[in-house]
Amino acid sequence: MIDGKKEAIASFLRKCVEYADLSIQRKQERGDPEAEISGWKSYREFTAYSLSELQSGKLDDWLKDDSIEALPHGSKTLESGYSKMNLDDMEHTRRSAMLGSILGPRPVFLVGTESPDGVKNLAPMSSINILSNSPPLISMSLSIDRGGRMRDTLSNIREAENGCRVSIHCLRGDMIGAADVQAAARPVPRDTSEWDLISGSAIPDNSGDLLSSAIATIHTKVVEIRKLPESSKAFQVIMLAESIATIPNSEEPTSRLVQISNNVLSGSSDGSTWKFELDW
Repeated sequence: MIDGKKEAIASFLRKCVEYADLSIQRKQERGDPEAEISGWKSYREFTAYSLSELQSGKLDDWLKDDSIEALPHGSKTLESGYSKMNLDDMEHTRRSAMLGSILGPRPVFLVGTESPDGVKNLAPMSSINILSNSPPLISMSLSIDRGGRMRDTLSNIREAENGCRVSIHCLRGDMIGAADVQAAARPVPRDTSEWDLISGSAIPDNSGDLLSSAIATIHTKVVEIRKLPESSKAFQVIMLAESIATIPNSEEPTSRLVQISNNVLSGSSDGSTWKFELDW
């Protein structure tokens, strides 16, 4: 019964998304005002997000005839509270599962560092990988931007050298997270903090800042910086993960923001829910 209702609603929402895509394309080709096009884009993304929520099963209670008391709900974030675990205190299997659940294939993170002048920077990263579970080592590849300028994250880490603290914020797979990545990706002067450009805010913690709109944060310490070979302009930064902040006692599945192609983000690995094209 629920499956039939879900598929009927999903089919309708998919048609709405397709119609919005065609409408946006026609308006862009005609040269319609950007304000009008922007409204259609917002409608399109909201509808696509509603489709993703429906397909995830989060709204199944709404489709039951006796679900009068069912209330809308969304994924929790660290803002609603968090619990923190020291990775040294975990046995190998649990530590491996914890790191893998956050640092799975191609998620997009916001990475926090601090400059020698005390400016807190954020930068989107998808080149983060687990090197080892015992000890818990994480790697990140950093290079220069398209204009030939060393990224602030790399500058901050190199100037602090080993021991630099790096926070890795795992983002929820929704349009807000995608918009935050877009905001943090834009080139700004080094004395400008990307924290002022995103929707979330910093939650002070003795291990380092947490991002209120994140679903998890890993706090790390840089232990090695390696210049990559073969004339590469990139560096590999190796970090020791020291603690993880997660949403406590949450059984609700939460999608993560993932990069499905060079400039496209989504809340699902195949982009079937919605897509956000980055304007670098």
